Order: sequence, then structure tokens, then C-alpha cells
Amino acid sequence: MKAALLQATRQIAIIETETPLVGPTDILVQVEYAGVCGSDVHAYVGTHPFRKPPVTLGHEVSGRIAVLGDQVQGFSLGEPVTVMPYLYCGHCSACQRGRTNICLNKRAPGTGNWLGTFAEFFVSQSEITYKLEEAVSARVGVLAEPLAVGIHALARGEMSPGSRVLVLGGGTIGLLTALAARLAGATTVAITDLYDQKLALALELGIDAAYNARQENLVQAIRGDHPEGFDVICLASGAAVTVKQALALVQRAGRIVVTAMLTEPVPTDLLAVTLNEVEIVGTQIYTDADFRQALHWLRREPDFFGKTISRVYPLEAAEEAVRALIEHPGEVVKVLLRPGAAGEG
Repeated sequence: MKAALLQATRQIAIIETETPLVGPTDILVQVEYAGVCGSDVHAYVGTHPFRKPPVTLGHEVSGRIAVLGDQVQGFSLGEPVTVMPYLYCGHCSACQRGRTNICLNKRAPGTGNWLGTFAEFFVSQSEITYKLEEAVSARVGVLAEPLAVGIHALARGEMSPGSRVLVLGGGTIGLLTALAARLAGATTVAITDLYDQKLALALELGIDAAYNARQENLVQAIRGDHPEGFDVICLASGAAVTVKQALALVQRAGRIVVTAMLTEPVPTDLLAVTLNEVEIVGTQIYTDADFRQALHWLRREPDFFGKTISRVYPLEAAEEAVRALIEHPGEVVKVLLRPGAAGEG
């Protein structure tokens, strides 16, 4: 099969490699779409904490079942599916608390011998494979993974109907987090980004307020429109300045959820955290419940979420697809790869 291999930092090559072998509980998925994530960009430029070259990138996937292991039940050849791309042990202290997403023995694509989704085929297991219903195309179904990230972030922020939510950063995760907040019943959802095109899309999709983070006195502008502050603020940008912005805009006893990879140390005003009883929490991917919620919303609003997809490239243009997120951040939100087919613009 063909696969996009990150051979070295900033160097992706299309290679011919063996199609993964299928064990008794495995499912081999013929990849129709693979999403390009910000974490793939981190791996490409050499800042990812554990995905290091040589590695086949990618973990977001939709496709059809090509091969079923002997012990797999409940699935059929040719069925459209997506995958929650991690395996957990079920026995460690985190798993015993229901926190499978931070399993001490977690395995993920692009680590060990588990090849990523930037390939013609991807091997999964039955317990992390989910059927796509007829209303959800493969093109939209690939969004289940990044949408689940946003859903889990909001759960970590203890968002509830009536909450006021601010998302700092309007890339794929930020925008999907804001849309999830809207669907979950937030009374106010605001978002920031550096690029007007992304902010315009957010407004088109029903986000209440969008602010260009380049503007002078951003915090004052947002505070002027929302003097009460926000119950939940999600950091979906890797820019260190968002931490300071969040502390200035969160309401007392509010929660700041750190979703993005901030790869450098960030000075933090802990006095504001103490005086206002602000909680700063991390969030790491998602659980089965988050993933199922994502599939439910995709089924309910497929066209709505599909508008976040900006470009689709063939597998052979994997490096161009990754570089698009680096070189054209104002023009693209979600970028997909489509193995075995031409790009879609």
C-alpha cells in the first residue's frame, strides 16, 4: 500500500509498504479520508512530544471495512466506519477511574508499530471502531475525532446549558469546540483568531461573537461586550499570550481548559487564580462517551459541520496538505487527505 512517511523533520515521502496484518480482533479499514491535525504539524516541524520520524502520520480517519479478524462480531465487509484512535489497557489506575483517555499504557497511531492514517489502509480494533450512519458521509465522518476533542474539553470545563463560553483560537479544534458549546446549550459563545476569514466562518455557523486577536486592546474589547466574563474559557491556540487573556476574561470560580499544545513554559499570574478561585485544567483527547456524542451531532447536522472542511488533497500531496496549515493559516480550517482519489479543492 501507499503511505505518507515523515522521514525526517519537514520531510514527507510517499512510500510503498506492506499492508498491515490483521489479527483476530482487528479490523482493516480502507481509508477514504484522513484528517490533518495540528499534532501532525507539530510532528512535521519537530515539536511533538512523542511522534518522531520516521513515522506514518495521521490519526483521524473514515473509510470502509476491508478485512475482518476471525473474532470480530457485529461488523460487515464494506461498512462505512470511523475510529476512535487510541487503545487503553482497562486495568491501570486511570482506566479504573474511567479516565481511559489518560491510560498509563495508552497506544496511539504513529507510535510503536501502529501506522498512522496517512495511508491507503489503517488497522483498528473492533472496540474502537464505530459505524457511520447513512446520514454521515465519509467526508464528514472523519470530523468525529476532532469534534470529540472539543466535546471533551467542554466536559473538563464543566460546561452546562446556560454557560458562557469563550474559545481562544479559531482553528479546527477551536471552531469545533465553539460549535459543540453552541449545540450543548451555551447562552453565549465567543471566539478569537488572527484571521478574519476564520472569524467570518464562525459567525456564519452561529457563533455569537468573533474577535480578531491582532486588534489592540483585545481583552478590553471582549470585556466591554461581556462584562460578566466567561464561565468556561478554552485555550485552543498554542500562543502563550492566551493564558494571560484567559485569566483576564474568566469570571470568578470559572474554568480555563488548556486544549492546545503549549510547548514552552508560560508565566502565569497565580494570584488571580487564587483570589478568584479560578480552575485551570488540562484536557487530553476524549472518551468513548465524547466520541459517541460527536457522532450523534454529525448525524444531526452533517452539512453544518461539513462547512469547516477547507481543502482535500490526494495522499500523494500529504506534505503540501500539512504545509497548507503552516503557510496558509488564514485560508484553511480543516484539511483532509483522500487516498486513492484526486483532491477536492
